[in-house]
Amino acid sequence: MERFQDENKWLGNFEDIIDVKCPKCSAKAGVKRTYESKYLYRDTRILECKHCYFAQKGQMKKFKAIVDTFCCNNEDKIKYESQILNEKPEKINLKCPICMEHKDFKPKIEEITYGFNADVSKQRESYFNCELWYQKQFDNAIFWAYNRDHIEYLERYIRADLRERNNDGSFNKTLVSRLPQFVKSAKNREKLLKSIEKWKK
Repeated sequence: MERFQDENKWLGNFEDIIDVKCPKCSAKAGVKRTYESKYLYRDTRILECKHCYFAQKGQMKKFKAIVDTFCCNNEDKIKYESQILNEKPEKINLKCPICMEHKDFKPKIEEITYGFNADVSKQRESYFNCELWYQKQFDNAIFWAYNRDHIEYLERYIRADLRERNNDGSFNKTLVSRLPQFVKSAKNREKLLKSIEKWKK
């Protein structure tokens, strides 16, 4: 009889490196922590593909320039909103509808964070919006993992005949406690383990 005891790991324990589908060439790539912050959800990530050598550090940002100010009187405002821009403009040249002169205005810059386009039916990581490399459609759900360590942890749980909770006050916060029912169900064990075996090859 195989036995599994919850090690009180949570999903964040497996987020140091997340294996993803490269948004440029579709090969296996990695989203890695930079450890510029000790806090997981504040840390900058870097996306690296060893196949096409694509790399992106930090979230991708574009900009919108907004002008909402007075020119030659205190009654009529000049209002302007740019299209999405790749760079921050220092000045915007606009024609005042009152004095009819062209003048430079310092815009307010709005940053827009965006991710890569991905199939919305797929499981994705949250920083760059890249599709996870390890995922398998399972009836109406998706069975997925971040990386090999995550896969091995799930495998130990799924393979076990006896699954024990570690009662340290973590309640419903651990990865195992939050697994969907189709992963916990013994009737799905063989199908899930077959998916895992394919991932490990």
